[in-house]
Amino acid sequence: MSTPNARLAMQIGGRGFLEAHPPNDVTGARFEGRFVIYGMMSHGSPIFGDDVSLFERDCAAQHGLGPGSAHFVAMRSGFGLESFHTGDDEFVGHLYARTSARTRLRIYFDPAPDGSRSFEDRDSFTRGQLIGTYRAEEFFQLDARAGVFNTRVSYTLIESSPFTFMDTTVDLAEVAPSMTDLSAGHAPEDAPRPIPIPHGEEPFTDRGPGVFAQRFPVGGAWLTVD
Repeated sequence: MSTPNARLAMQIGGRGFLEAHPPNDVTGARFEGRFVIYGMMSHGSPIFGDDVSLFERDCAAQHGLGPGSAHFVAMRSGFGLESFHTGDDEFVGHLYARTSARTRLRIYFDPAPDGSRSFEDRDSFTRGQLIGTYRAEEFFQLDARAGVFNTRVSYTLIESSPFTFMDTTVDLAEVAPSMTDLSAGHAPEDAPRPIPIPHGEEPFTDRGPGVFAQRFPVGGAWLTVD
């Protein structure tokens, strides 16, 4: 009987956006992570071949490596379900939280990036083909003293759509039907330009209009199991 092996599925980096919330309590706060996927693996090897970039070459030459030239991007949208803090008025503790199971990860394939995509422009992250939607449950820990956090997310595929890149056709249902996210980032800071929350879309519909008032960098790896 073979033993399952964890392996890398995707490498990601991006920014998170967070609704304003009381100190040490993110219960109910809406959030969204917007990610560039810069590595995709299957059974321990790059899906599209060795040394193949997931950034469009000509676009990257003009605009640089980043969201504007990326072929694969993703968004994770949700809200805090509950949180607790291990400190008090005289001791700085850690903030722990879990998100609602209504949290969703959506992955998009853009066959022809043109350099115009940016982390602050949500619509630009939904261009192209929706190739996978995952159910997500997130658990994170914020160290306020160090100004860093780490997060763990469990992903289960809801639906996928095959796509073709570099003459290779891929279906995420075969490559990564489930994934685990191990990521880290900086503590949130005030955003210079608050971003409206799309409150008419799931999973943000339980509350009315609002803004993502904070932002933070975040990145890590999504792993799956053979």
